[in-house]
Amino acid sequence: MNTDDFIRYFESYFPNVDQIDWHSWLYTPGMPPVTLDFSTKLEEECRQLAHDYASISSQQLDSLNANQISYLLNLLLNQSVTLEKLTEMNRNCQMTKYSNCEIAYRWYQLCIRVQYKDLLDGIFQFLGSTSRMKYLKVMYTEFKVSWPEMMPKVIEFFRKHQQYMHPIAIEQIRMRLFSNK
Repeated sequence: MNTDDFIRYFESYFPNVDQIDWHSWLYTPGMPPVTLDFSTKLEEECRQLAHDYASISSQQLDSLNANQISYLLNLLLNQSVTLEKLTEMNRNCQMTKYSNCEIAYRWYQLCIRVQYKDLLDGIFQFLGSTSRMKYLKVMYTEFKVSWPEMMPKVIEFFRKHQQYMHPIAIEQIRMRLFSNK
């Protein structure tokens, strides 16, 4: 394979890429001729949405990529949210439609914090289907801290599903569920 083969291969997979100055990229000394955009426009957009999260429309959320939605939800995790506003956000944007684990994890974490009872089945379904220990540990801890009256149901769910979990996850969750801290 030679350079011309690589260029043809590249262009066959990316036919809509603007014209590339291959000569500069390949044969000119120094850094490639690329201008990077380090603007914070996308981050600022997420901060604005987080400021009034209840009025976010599905069109606004659909214009964001998964990382931006995760970032938006992370911003909400670091501020005071209410059940009423989360309910409205869910009604406007159908937050439970997202199958991306990072989005679902943060969304359900928010739901636990405000005791969003209508989404309890979705929360348990997420806990049952995920195998990533970071989600399990934090969400079980979140239940214990934010929604203590739900702990009998959480413990029952854990006992029913622990046979499907990794032994390390079981021990980590058991420590969080049954410790006196």
